[in-house]
Amino acid sequence: MELTPVIDVARDFGHRLLHQHWSPSNRLTDRTAMRAAATALDESIHAPLRAALSALRPGACWVEEPDERTPLDEGEWWAVDEVEGAVNLLHGRPEWCISIALLRAGSPALAVIYEPVPDRLFTAVAGAGAHLHTPATARPSVLNISPKLDFSDAIVETSQVGDEPEELQSRIGNAIGKLMSRALLVRTTIPTTFPLLAVATGRSDVFWQFAPATTGVAAATLIATEAGAQASDLTGTPWRPGAPSLLVTPPALHEPALKALADL
Repeated sequence: MELTPVIDVARDFGHRLLHQHWSPSNRLTDRTAMRAAATALDESIHAPLRAALSALRPGACWVEEPDERTPLDEGEWWAVDEVEGAVNLLHGRPEWCISIALLRAGSPALAVIYEPVPDRLFTAVAGAGAHLHTPATARPSVLNISPKLDFSDAIVETSQVGDEPEELQSRIGNAIGKLMSRALLVRTTIPTTFPLLAVATGRSDVFWQFAPATTGVAAATLIATEAGAQASDLTGTPWRPGAPSLLVTPPALHEPALKALADL
């Protein structure tokens, strides 16, 4: 499938969100206001974005909430987060994007991620590399991962969803605490896409997540692996949508990262 029409959809809806919903002065008073704003945001984009992508690939299924953490059937699937990082958009922060992946036979085949605030676009097609498109460059830049070799020198990142069960929150917190003595720096952020893109661009070295959601990781994981990273679950099994965990690192750091995370 051609990247161009998917890029056009991502840019179109990204510009709509930017001009209709985002402002650096956005502020919310409490969770009730945030839920109401998030609902309005979703209602403004969900159906028209889905219609635009379905027109490009009428036979493709859609990854719905019940499918987020389960293996997918054969065939094609759209795995889309219409507003990845909506909580950031609603608080006037720039770290939000439109994340689109087309999965084929259970693996990401195409990825487009558009960040409207900096006007930055990431793309990948399986087997064809990963690229960054910005207004400052006439041609897209090829992405390359970090050259680091030692886990103790690594910047390690994870992400929270925001509504994890208490047991999972405790596990994430415990893992961060233990990794602080094993790596150079440990960070957690939201949404998931941004630390995965940091691995793809070499600005970060290791990303891991417990219970990843397919719509939140599929596009950025393909971009990272096409930039040269290795993706698996925390047992070392090659990652596929529906896996119980996700680890994305340069190949040289993959085994050390598995060992560092083995008891977490």
